[in-house]
Amino acid sequence: MSQVVIVTGGAGGIGSVICRGLAHDGHKVVIADFDVAGSEHLAKEIGNKTLPVHVDVGNAESVSKMVGETIGTFGRIDVLLNGAGIMPRTNVMNMPEEEWDRVLRINLKGVFLCSQAVARHMIERKQGRIISIASGLAVVGAANAAHYAASKAGVIAFVKSLAAELAPHNVLVNAIRPGVTDTPMSQAGFSEEERKRRKSLPSILGGYTQVEDIVGLIRYLISDATKNVTGQVFALKSP
Repeated sequence: MSQVVIVTGGAGGIGSVICRGLAHDGHKVVIADFDVAGSEHLAKEIGNKTLPVHVDVGNAESVSKMVGETIGTFGRIDVLLNGAGIMPRTNVMNMPEEEWDRVLRINLKGVFLCSQAVARHMIERKQGRIISIASGLAVVGAANAAHYAASKAGVIAFVKSLAAELAPHNVLVNAIRPGVTDTPMSQAGFSEEERKRRKSLPSILGGYTQVEDIVGLIRYLISDATKNVTGQVFALKSP
């Protein structure tokens, strides 16, 4: 059955593959991104089952507008996929306070604001799925990206807490914890030698998590097979 899915960060490396995959399955996809040109370009590529929407996930008014545009166009929201995120590389000793705040604003506060706004609609309908992209770095940490690791650890704690609150309303809340993905944001911290090494390995042995695997897990999490699954973190590989 066709569902209405909001994908934040939908124009990005992981988000764009998710949008293409879900649209291919017949779902109506809202490509929500700060990058207006990117979301509009992707929407034209995919076709008429998409809606490009500008959103600043760290701004409550912008998030509310995204929700309103989605409901105004498609009439409902069945799934929220929290995928917006950034990962600058700076060690803690040299990290400006502003950079820390920006990462937490987008990666963690954004998940809170989007989940809160969409959950209000889902509670009224007594159904819905909220899926957030976490990271293996939330478990093992990340030199030169402590703010990113901290934000993703926060996402996991938030997901588990929100799942408990929304369970009585039949709204399911889960997280996906990929390993290092084969995308520009993830590769930025590696040398060329390390990139080549990871490309030569399967993901379960330290190679890249393929974005298509993330799409497959999302398909599972929005299906009837997981209608009683909530508060879980699905790892695509061990940390």
